[in-house]
Amino acid sequence: MNQGIKYILIASLFFSIINALVKYLDAIPSIQIVFFRSLVTLILSYITIKKLNLKIITPHTPLLIGRGLSGAIALALYFYTIQNMPLATAVTLLYLAPIFTVILAIFFVKEFPTKKQIPFFILCFIGAALMKNFDIRVSTLNFIYGILSAVFAALAYNFIRLLKGKVHHSVVIFYFPLVSIPFCIPFLLTTWKTPSIKEFIALLTIGVATQIAQIFMTKAYMLERAAKISHYNYMTSFWAFITGIVLFNEQLNYISILGIFLIFIGIVFSSKYAPKN
Repeated sequence: MNQGIKYILIASLFFSIINALVKYLDAIPSIQIVFFRSLVTLILSYITIKKLNLKIITPHTPLLIGRGLSGAIALALYFYTIQNMPLATAVTLLYLAPIFTVILAIFFVKEFPTKKQIPFFILCFIGAALMKNFDIRVSTLNFIYGILSAVFAALAYNFIRLLKGKVHHSVVIFYFPLVSIPFCIPFLLTTWKTPSIKEFIALLTIGVATQIAQIFMTKAYMLERAAKISHYNYMTSFWAFITGIVLFNEQLNYISILGIFLIFIGIVFSSKYAPKN
């Protein structure tokens, strides 16, 4: 297993922790969770940038802002769906992002999947659909929000690929909260809820876990081609099913198990047939 794949798997584990905490904080507005998450990561990222003596303003600032804005929109939609539908379903919808990532990579970074990969992309999509299992608890509007979160996440990943070799990964990470915070403020004026001590600790934990996950995720996309590693994001969907069963009493039926199996096969073989260069 190469370094890029290791990084993306570690990131998926920390993202799973974040998902569980967001589900736990169902009484806190999703946009407020995004704000606290961004506030913590902004502070941690700034400390890192100062320590490394990196420049915040670069010739690539427009790309950095694009990455931050697309990521902020994806995150806000994602947290909303986590709080308004079963955890496993929400995560599964977001992790359609690897499919959109590869499609957008054709236009953004001129990376093309191989013909052998395409059937396994489709297999991943079928598996994701089975895992969702057409849950009647998922409204059409929330389903659309979930799809849009995946599209904007894919857009953010491709901005990272465009920044490969041009900007230090710590600067890329820093711009995410730098853009997310002003994005959240207008919404907070009408939705703010003062958190309890437990909720406040959970919010801070989300921020710290996010910093760790973002570091590994950003490094992974800077090291490897999008077509080769993006499908490993589906591991977070698997962890969501486990978390849903253990912590939130969500049942895993046979169709869902089949979906997990199809996604696993799709991940393994799509990676195997990814472009070598």
